[in-house]
Amino acid sequence: MSKKAAILRHLNMRAIRAGFFSAICRLPALRKFFNYYQDAVCFEDVAEEGSLRELRIDPVNDYGVGFSEAEIEDLLRCKDVSAESLMLVFKTAKIADVTILGSSGVTLDNRTGRVLTLDRNPGRLHENWVVARPLKTTSADNAAIYVNLLWMRKGHRHFAHFFWDMLLPVLVFLKNWHDPEERLIFLVREDLSAIQRDTYRFIAQDYPNVTFQTLPANRKMACGKSIYVTFQHRFHGVANTLARDYMRGMAEFYLRHYGIAAPLGGPGRRFYLSREGAAIRRVTNEPAIVAMLSRYGFEFIEPAGIPFSQQAELFRSADIIVAPHGAALANLMFCRPGTRLLEFFPADYIDDCYLRISKAMELDYHYLIGGARDFPRRDYAMNPDELEAALKAAMGG
Repeated sequence: MSKKAAILRHLNMRAIRAGFFSAICRLPALRKFFNYYQDAVCFEDVAEEGSLRELRIDPVNDYGVGFSEAEIEDLLRCKDVSAESLMLVFKTAKIADVTILGSSGVTLDNRTGRVLTLDRNPGRLHENWVVARPLKTTSADNAAIYVNLLWMRKGHRHFAHFFWDMLLPVLVFLKNWHDPEERLIFLVREDLSAIQRDTYRFIAQDYPNVTFQTLPANRKMACGKSIYVTFQHRFHGVANTLARDYMRGMAEFYLRHYGIAAPLGGPGRRFYLSREGAAIRRVTNEPAIVAMLSRYGFEFIEPAGIPFSQQAELFRSADIIVAPHGAALANLMFCRPGTRLLEFFPADYIDDCYLRISKAMELDYHYLIGGARDFPRRDYAMNPDELEAALKAAMGG
């Protein structure tokens, strides 16, 4: 039964479609017509000579980041917490003669006929990253240098991953390597979220020679000059949240543009972040959780209905936050040092990303693991008594 289930997991329409196109596109003419390029090449191997730049950040030695034995055992995916293991590496390079595909969001190196990746031994791309379809050509500005921000996955709108995987490496690039005399055009998707539109407008205000241009999914653009920006780590974007100075810089970037002032003195706010409106991983006994928390002065907040600027202001004013694991906790970057967080998880789904952000932002992090998830919605329950005990511990008794 388990073997059959394993086979069925691979026999989905996406995999079948990828296999079909992989077969017919063995002919170069068909592959070019369908813009289907599965073979990959490391961007460093095709970079212009002398253009590769690298920034290394050592969270352990630079910032004194450390994890408790319980955090390592219960939450941390990277059990090795040595400086070498937690090292963050940001890279950029100039690459000539590329084609950027609006369908899949990948950058094709025209000289090798392969898709750019950051991996030295890439083999073949994952089938989910390849979209086979004819594309019309959009003319490029030969005087400009292009940067691909289309991203490889349709999840580019995801609130948290936008900050970690895309924006933070871009801000590292702009701060350290951008030549203000060079005219940059960042290519982005048409279906941007509100926070992405705000972000790109703010960057254009800060950098006069930087503009943003949409590349539709049915288009491709051949660029004579491009810049490849990447973050390199085996845990990819989740790991770069340990880049303390740049996480704080990203928070200050938004606070400045939204005009959010420092909170006044006195006690901060206490609130519980609900996932009531989420499609998955909801807390099945949330009313009991909310009733318990209300005795301690907690507000009930459903972040999905709050504009991003107000979410940033909310987290900036926080003293204690209790929340199930979810994307809204990306706002932790706005918290003041010392803010207390109690995050809880289902027993069979643990993620360390907000532990990492808490370490970077010098927050007082606490956690609790609850019951297993139900399927297919993956909802779960928390024990109110255990949560109350964890809350008292987080509050210092």
